[in-house]
Amino acid sequence: MATQELRKRANWQTISGAKALQTEELFRASLQSALDAVYPKMFQVDRHPKEFSDIYSTYQLPQSVLDKIYNVDVSERKPGGKPKYKWGISMDFAIRNLCNGKILFGEIKRQDGWIETTNMQAGRGNAHERSCKYFTPGLMRVLRKTGGLSEEILPFWLVVVGDIARDPRRNREIAFWFQEYTKNYYMWRDTDDVGDMLDFFENNLLPYLL
Repeated sequence: MATQELRKRANWQTISGAKALQTEELFRASLQSALDAVYPKMFQVDRHPKEFSDIYSTYQLPQSVLDKIYNVDVSERKPGGKPKYKWGISMDFAIRNLCNGKILFGEIKRQDGWIETTNMQAGRGNAHERSCKYFTPGLMRVLRKTGGLSEEILPFWLVVVGDIARDPRRNREIAFWFQEYTKNYYMWRDTDDVGDMLDFFENNLLPYLL
């Protein structure tokens, strides 16, 4: 049953110039404002969390592989002490429960799409396909371990914006990928309707963070 508590109690006046914000910041500011209104000082919504910035560079390859590739000393440091080599992933957001340590990481993917005023070729981008890396065993494992969420859901949330959210091909593809995990993706078809996004989060994902 939808409660719409986040929608009802969000203080929209705290979101300065909301209409002019880029989608990513509108998402963060709206969600933070709504959570603060209902759960004061309990949640933090970050952009570009740093937890996974070195998961690739620090991953140990077997010697049999190292002997066959161009290898570098990944432990090497710059003069200031920072790693010389560092690469991993940077997700778009993290929703953190500061009380219990649970975290929901996520991506916002924008893409053109095939709608009434375009043709099928308009939806040929692959931003949505790049999100499929989160289904890989390695990333699934590290996201789940870091986020500490129930295994009833996937450890990430995909938010899709742009014409792709109404594209008949891409809607079917994404729905096929997320079978049985419909709580883990949201087609934000009208980004002016922040309330709909808040309702989706509250009714599908917030319970797993509490």
